[in-house]
Amino acid sequence: MSFDTQLKTEYQDKVVWVTGVGQGIGLSAAQHFSKLGAKVIGFDKHFSDTTCLYKSVQCDLAKLTELEATLSELVAQGLAPYNLINVAGVLEFETIEHLSLAQWMQCQTINNSAVFLFIKACYEHFKTTQQGSIVTVGSNAANTPRQKMAAYCASKAAVTQLTLTAGLELANYGVRCNVIAPGSTLTPMQTGMWRDESGANNVIAGFPQEYKLGIPLQKIATVDEIARSIVFVASQLSSHTTMQVITIDGGATF
Repeated sequence: MSFDTQLKTEYQDKVVWVTGVGQGIGLSAAQHFSKLGAKVIGFDKHFSDTTCLYKSVQCDLAKLTELEATLSELVAQGLAPYNLINVAGVLEFETIEHLSLAQWMQCQTINNSAVFLFIKACYEHFKTTQQGSIVTVGSNAANTPRQKMAAYCASKAAVTQLTLTAGLELANYGVRCNVIAPGSTLTPMQTGMWRDESGANNVIAGFPQEYKLGIPLQKIATVDEIARSIVFVASQLSSHTTMQVITIDGGATF
């Protein structure tokens, strides 16, 4: 049986939650799961394409109390996920000296605390069904500090350990939890840091003055490259993989 056939068999009518489906990696992941037959429930503040979604949930991940109630309601409706895919994230680009408390909290809340609520909302379901998996999109910046990215790096380090701890706790129930850690990927978050049209070339070459290596593969990742990795790790094709951080950055942090 081909990999594609195995995936379609596994995902037919399965409920998959994906956060951050408004654009970028989240949208690409939602599209890939949908093509495999999954019923994708997508979460975001704004949506650019809902054709791949079984249900769209408009929400602000920074409003934790409202988010907790929304997730509880979905579970009560019988829409708890087979796969939970945490993609949504924000970047605050500023030195520690000039970083405000509000900016710091924005990163911690959306990138980490919201993921905690998603995992917690699905926890009992995963224990009961004893199937499925959680994949969190972290970052290679969780282990490699970047100038002007203290809030982001800290939040991604925290959510990495949150996900791995969930994997340890859920291992006895056969539920796997892994982290996909991308490097520079062609998303609005990435291009938002570019000063001009040479941005891509600069990222590939690296910034020695900022102690940032370039990318040995000489290219920036596409959202589809990251999304395909998410699908693989989430699926039974990767059935013996849990509590792992899989870095996909073209060799930038070797």
